[in-house]
Amino acid sequence: MRTRSFAILGLLAAALSTSLQAADKPSFVSGGSFNVCSDPTFPPLEFFEKTGDREPSGFDADLIRAMAKTWGVPARFIVTEFTGLLPGLDAKRCDVVISGALITPERTQKLNAVPYLSSATIVFGSGKSDVTLSKLEDLSGKVVAVQSGTRYVAIMEKLNTELKAAGKPEATLQTYPKGSDVAQQVLVGRAAAGLSQDTELAYRELQTPGQFKTLYTFPEKDVFGAYLLKDEANKKAVAAAIKSLKDDGTLKAISEKWKLDPVNVEGAGE
Repeated sequence: MRTRSFAILGLLAAALSTSLQAADKPSFVSGGSFNVCSDPTFPPLEFFEKTGDREPSGFDADLIRAMAKTWGVPARFIVTEFTGLLPGLDAKRCDVVISGALITPERTQKLNAVPYLSSATIVFGSGKSDVTLSKLEDLSGKVVAVQSGTRYVAIMEKLNTELKAAGKPEATLQTYPKGSDVAQQVLVGRAAAGLSQDTELAYRELQTPGQFKTLYTFPEKDVFGAYLLKDEANKKAVAAAIKSLKDDGTLKAISEKWKLDPVNVEGAGE
């Protein structure tokens, strides 16, 4: 009788464990895969390492695969231009957007966001340029390139409003669909400066030392987030998966692989 009781208790514990594991999974993986919208033009977060690659590499790409493994499903990347990422999520073309998207109040009015990596916005220039900035207002009269659909557009529009009010020449704003396009315009001298994140510039410096330089670093910390539709259970499941990967050292290892400071992983969202 004792043996049978222990056997029953064991079965109940196993069933409870299975139930808890199922509860930890977001509902959107019930279809058998983790579908993520990604714009792979933002190294080292997501990019194609070589021509012909079918899936992106980078910090975000490795995070996505690790999350999918946690839930026991394969990751499926849906390549989308940055301006189409959040609309694609809203249209349910994917389950989540993890693609160098900063958490902003405007975006979180309609969508949930789970933090996973902190960063800082920078203004960068060519390593050969003699442009110097002691403050953001020094961009007055200069050509500045930014990626369309990003927060950098709003930053520059606000700066131009302030410059105009002060009677100073506005910066000439150029927008491009990809972060790599912005870097190229700065490199060839069509733009005096560009806006990006310190994460991207660190990677470009690793690949081609001296090609670019940081001209100005914004004092505030930015946070990249995993965006998903409003659903508290799914948000908790995504947050739990990211926390688990942080606690077991996976995110630290991924950040070191892509030459990012592990402090930016530990401090995100705290």
